[in-house]
Amino acid sequence: MANLEGLYGAGGLHRPLLHTKKTNKLVRQRAALQLLSRTGSSKRRDSLSISSEARKFSRERIAALIDKSANVSESELSYYFANYNNPSAILDAINFGTNVECGYNPEFKDYGALSFTYNGIRQVVPIYAVPKINANSLPGIHAVDNSLVLKNKSYYAWTGVNGSRYAWSVNDGLIGYVFSESLLADNMGTNYMREMGKAGNILTALAQGREPWEELYSRKEVLATCEKVGIKPGFFSIDAGAGKHTYILRESGDVINVDNEIKNWNNINWIGHGYKEGDTFSIYGNEYAIDSSGHIHVSVDDTFTSTEVKYPKRTM
Repeated sequence: MANLEGLYGAGGLHRPLLHTKKTNKLVRQRAALQLLSRTGSSKRRDSLSISSEARKFSRERIAALIDKSANVSESELSYYFANYNNPSAILDAINFGTNVECGYNPEFKDYGALSFTYNGIRQVVPIYAVPKINANSLPGIHAVDNSLVLKNKSYYAWTGVNGSRYAWSVNDGLIGYVFSESLLADNMGTNYMREMGKAGNILTALAQGREPWEELYSRKEVLATCEKVGIKPGFFSIDAGAGKHTYILRESGDVINVDNEIKNWNNINWIGHGYKEGDTFSIYGNEYAIDSSGHIHVSVDDTFTSTEVKYPKRTM
């Protein structure tokens, strides 16, 4: 029972109650709980019936999600409430969204939440509502005839050196361990995270038309990653939602960006470099003659039978 002297003063006269920070928080949580449970409305579903998993969490913890100290509003929970019976939609919004952050951020530490941007609006989802992915049910990442094609906005499985399978995602050329799994991971060894991070960064660089050296990985590491997904030395291509990119993988692990090489050859005025019209280049098994403008015309759609490049002798 409240101390009456604290409420009314020693003389019995009424004075305003000075709420402590803890009292204010409890008041906000009760208001939040009413909002979440939609008390008195038969037309709205009780958010606490989202799943049996949700019942493991106290009502106060759920209510705390929109406590002002966590900077979470009702609108920021709108995606969660609209999709709490559609776990795959929640999963995709997190893994293929932007600005994804985990509840381990101090701002959310006591509330167990993931946040992300959806249609330009910040959204929050309680951790208990984020489904786990069964990696054993996912297709592996493997090239066919040195062509690695991965469906955009999809999930795949990566097998670690420990033999375990982990869920990966493909999102506009970004390939790697999924946000919803990696942000909540608590049972994966640091070495395995590093291994997958390295492989994901190498594959992402290739899928986005960049050479892996930009990611500061050695040729040995690049070769090992390529071989693990079935890419052998020679011409190979990769398409993972950011366009098709073609490369040459050498036995040494060196990678040549064929797209960039073709662009450079076509842009050079070879007459200005000591060659003459009609001189012929042998590029990847095909011959290309210099035209009157001083250029050759190599197409990425050409069929290449060799990884060698031979320049004509200069006659000027």
